[in-house]
Amino acid sequence: MIPRHATWLRFPRFVGDAAMQLPVLRLLRQLGEGPLVVWGPKTTVGLVEDTWFCDATLPDVGKPGPLAMARVLREHKAARSIHFPKSLRPALAAWLARVPERIGVDESLAGPFNTHSGPFWDAPGPFLLRYHAVLQRRWPDLPPMPFADFDPGVAVDLPGQPHLCLMPGSTWPSKAWPVAHYRTLLLRARAEGFAVAVLGTPDEAATCAAVAGSEGINLCGRTTLKEAAAWMRAATAVLGNDSGLSHLAAACGVPVLALYGATDPGGSTPWGPHSRGLRKEGVPCAPCFKPACFTPGHPCLEDIGPEQVWTELLATLPVPPGP
Repeated sequence: MIPRHATWLRFPRFVGDAAMQLPVLRLLRQLGEGPLVVWGPKTTVGLVEDTWFCDATLPDVGKPGPLAMARVLREHKAARSIHFPKSLRPALAAWLARVPERIGVDESLAGPFNTHSGPFWDAPGPFLLRYHAVLQRRWPDLPPMPFADFDPGVAVDLPGQPHLCLMPGSTWPSKAWPVAHYRTLLLRARAEGFAVAVLGTPDEAATCAAVAGSEGINLCGRTTLKEAAAWMRAATAVLGNDSGLSHLAAACGVPVLALYGATDPGGSTPWGPHSRGLRKEGVPCAPCFKPACFTPGHPCLEDIGPEQVWTELLATLPVPPGP
């Protein structure tokens, strides 16, 4: 049942952006401001269904417009709407529904429709601290932004030895560490006694298969988001590109190393207690923020070698693994 007079938090459609809402939900739980409802696209909202992070979920039917969204908020007498997607729709919907408190970012002309609003892209620092700064306009004495420590609450069939997770996929080719490097690192991990699970979406099947070979556990397209989170939460460490699964891994509290080429780790390093972003310094064209690389050899990522990444991955561990 959807509670009335609740705080409604709008989830975005991208996995990484949704994972960054998990610390926000934990912070709202700390505030104790009443029941929490998470709504948005079915795939990402499913992450928190039947978890401690909210009291109810409401997945979208199709892609609702502002009027349809406003009807939902009005029907359930929402007391507060928090909406961090960089979109006008949720802010306009909350305004149309006359939700008393409307908290969000200024982007996409949404600022005038919010009661408490602030910049995102023009703000400094990590993305989670930009969300914190907006929330602080409503709660001036807000506690620091916590780590999510997300437990998906599902069981998976884990290997009988310590394992690593690799996520070689990316929405942009310019953000992807070379497949050959991932493959070399997987073989190094196997030689060191680790099982290696390779995670990704069905669209990344060819990439994941090339990395996993016969030595890895190829889970590409074979898990739900919650199951992928369970594999990552139980891992010794996780390696990925600047991707949604890297952010989800960090939300699970596992040591994460994310590799950066076209984008900048300054804002988007995964938010977790043992998370790090690694980039190649001294590459004049990076970060370019372009989906495709136009520099021969893709030096910002090609020149980060597997041995360096293996060393850096082990450095993320709070306690080095035993022999």
